[in-house]
Amino acid sequence: MIGRYLPPYRWAVVGGIVAGIIAAAASGFGLPVIVQKVCPVVFGEVPAPEWLVNWISGWVSVEDIHTATLIGAAVIIPIIMMLRGLATYFNSYLLTYAGVGMLRGLRNDLFSRLQWLSFSYHDRKSRGELMTCVIQYTQNLQQQLVQVLNDLVVQPLTLVAAVAYLVYAALTNNQSAILLGNLIISCLCIPVVRWIGKSVLKKMRSALMGMSAITANVEESLGAQREIRSFNLEKRQEEILGNSISYYNKLLVRIAAWQSAISPAIEFVSALALAYALYRGCGDGLSLEDFTAIATAFYFCYDPIKRLGTVSNQCQVMRVIISQINGVLYAVDETPEPSEPEKLPEPVAGAIDFEHVTFAYDGENTVLQDINVHVPAGDVVALVGPSGSGKTTFINLICRFYDPQEGCVKIDGIDVRNLTRAERTKNIGLVSQFAALFRDTIAENIRVGRPGADDAAVRRAGDMACVSEFADMKPEGYELMLAEGGGGLSGGQRQRVSIARAILKDAPILILDEATSALDMRSEAIIQKALDEMAENRTTFIIAHRFSTIRMAKRILVFEAGRIVADGTHEHLYENCMLYKSLYDEQVRSEAQDSKETQI
Repeated sequence: MIGRYLPPYRWAVVGGIVAGIIAAAASGFGLPVIVQKVCPVVFGEVPAPEWLVNWISGWVSVEDIHTATLIGAAVIIPIIMMLRGLATYFNSYLLTYAGVGMLRGLRNDLFSRLQWLSFSYHDRKSRGELMTCVIQYTQNLQQQLVQVLNDLVVQPLTLVAAVAYLVYAALTNNQSAILLGNLIISCLCIPVVRWIGKSVLKKMRSALMGMSAITANVEESLGAQREIRSFNLEKRQEEILGNSISYYNKLLVRIAAWQSAISPAIEFVSALALAYALYRGCGDGLSLEDFTAIATAFYFCYDPIKRLGTVSNQCQVMRVIISQINGVLYAVDETPEPSEPEKLPEPVAGAIDFEHVTFAYDGENTVLQDINVHVPAGDVVALVGPSGSGKTTFINLICRFYDPQEGCVKIDGIDVRNLTRAERTKNIGLVSQFAALFRDTIAENIRVGRPGADDAAVRRAGDMACVSEFADMKPEGYELMLAEGGGGLSGGQRQRVSIARAILKDAPILILDEATSALDMRSEAIIQKALDEMAENRTTFIIAHRFSTIRMAKRILVFEAGRIVADGTHEHLYENCMLYKSLYDEQVRSEAQDSKETQI
């Protein structure tokens, strides 16, 4: 998965690896050589090599050779450490740069994938879980990946360099027994690291689910503040979140406990190996400088082993995170783009056909059952029926938010499954009950209907939808910046902006799903005129609980329990459909009661 994001950053990775090689060589091989070869010469314990004396004597007198050697050693040490430090810096920087860049691409692809996955997928997943995946999981993966990239380059190479020095020391000092014994003891680290890694893997899966639960609880509470405060649910929500946090924290503590066990376990094994080296070395007459050099090399062996143990656990964590992310990236799209798309004939008429359509959201509980209906182009059709009878589902299938289990839905004779999303959506204007506005100006929220529309067109649409009534009262006018979700506007004002958006889009198919539900009677009466004009010469579907809103419909479909039980004009249905008559009479009584209460 990560590999496909590598190409733009391959030279940064190569540079990081080269820097890691230099840092590892300076650490694992360079420092032990200084301890064994340079320090004894500086302190006069052993004579300087003849080649070094001959070389220095060409520059200084015999009396100053020792001083020159001391100065040379003093210069070599900081040079090696500076080289090691710079190499370590560039290794860390370049690999971090590559890791961050690759994860940026992953996060963009993850978010893009969520925009294209079907509504069925989103119905099965909580918003908190998806937010955690896009934000938290990718952030965790980025941190783990950068650390792993750093350690996977430097630590193994440091280990190799240190082992190379030990081999050199064994060959030159005949201490192969010490080397062999320590390498055998070091193998004890492997099963310990593997055992701890399996335990971390199991707990990490639960921890990620715990984080999703926390995010979901917070998102749910912030989105329902009015209900929470109206019903005094603050303590209840705090308790639910507190339980989720407690569960998550317990898992984090357990994971930390297991991960922390790696260091002392490996250090104990290292101590055993060093004790063995001390015992055998003294017995075999190993000198102090040779033992110190070997001990230094052992340190640069076991520190990488310790780090690699941590890397092993980090890889287990990454494995869990990647499995969660892959669950989104490779989720089955239940409304995929067609492999051989068709185009609607120009101009688009907007005729709609349902042919033996059966649909269930969960695949089991049927919401629409064997729907057959033809809506000619230009018809204005109202959908009425009790709540849950299938009206909104009918609309969702026209928009192809879902695909039916049986049958097909056609626009101008073409199955909507054979139309691309762009082809389908540009010909459908939707005004839903819950107007979704974005963090932008009023004008830009209207311009969503037709990107690139000029200000005059936006203004005309706003005038028709009565947006100008409240926009012109603000100093910024249509350039008023809205907060998240249209904050700063009332529910009715947000609805007007949504209607203006549909007016500007001017699509041949118009869907009004409780489009005036948030408006008062006066505003509805004004906007109704605009809706009447919009409905002319275009196929229009209207869902509304207030029957006054559907008076412009020439045809009414009556839904009950997922079926269309009646089809006709208001007069015909009122005389021949008991369900329609009861719904209409109940609405008239309700409006009359509301009118009396208003007068009082």
